[in-house]
Amino acid sequence: GGVPVGLASKPFQILYGHTNEVLTVGISTELDVAVSGSRDGTVIIHTIQKGQYMRTLRPPCESSLFLTIPNLAISWEGHIVVYSSTEEKTTLKDKNALHLFSINGKYLGSQILKEQVSDICIIGEHIVTGSIQGFLSVRDLHSLNLSINPLAMRLPIHCVCVTKEYSHILVGLEDGKLIVVGVGKPAEMRSGQLSRKFWGSSKRLSQISAGETEYNTQDSKSRITKQQR
Repeated sequence: GGVPVGLASKPFQILYGHTNEVLTVGISTELDVAVSGSRDGTVIIHTIQKGQYMRTLRPPCESSLFLTIPNLAISWEGHIVVYSSTEEKTTLKDKNALHLFSINGKYLGSQILKEQVSDICIIGEHIVTGSIQGFLSVRDLHSLNLSINPLAMRLPIHCVCVTKEYSHILVGLEDGKLIVVGVGKPAEMRSGQLSRKFWGSSKRLSQISAGETEYNTQDSKSRITKQQR
């Protein structure tokens, strides 16, 4: 193996508090916080610079079954989106859910999900999620409601990411393919804001059909394209 460049040989901080395996971590250097989710069902917030414990978040769950936190994300304003899941054998409707908290630990709401979330990213006022069932979804950050119809990728999604210009969503699939989903011209997407042409309710992502490489929105002037890399 090679030698890492610019990586210190010793950790900057070692943070403690969970009683089981840490499954996910979110970092905001601007807010000086590290947020971690664990198999023990808790979310813990620490400061980065001093490594100080701030608070523990516990997503609500009506059942007494074992709750885990497989994924989370933090927005630049400090909103924390937490995905929780209960043990596999349960048939309860709250088996999979998204929860929203403020940076101060205030619980703001939840949304029950029908699929297992594999990755989350927050861009501006929207949440982008990929699922094991193969759905790419965009939700409003504050209400957690769907902003557009989910796009079916046909295969389990392993990771999602939005480009710096907010013009494309990059989706990694189980078979190793990278799917690029975009709307409009890159010049229409301005840094610091989300174009309604991309995220607004006037646009709908149509479902994928076998062999299809181009997707039309309701507006004929704009197209959604899918590329494989």
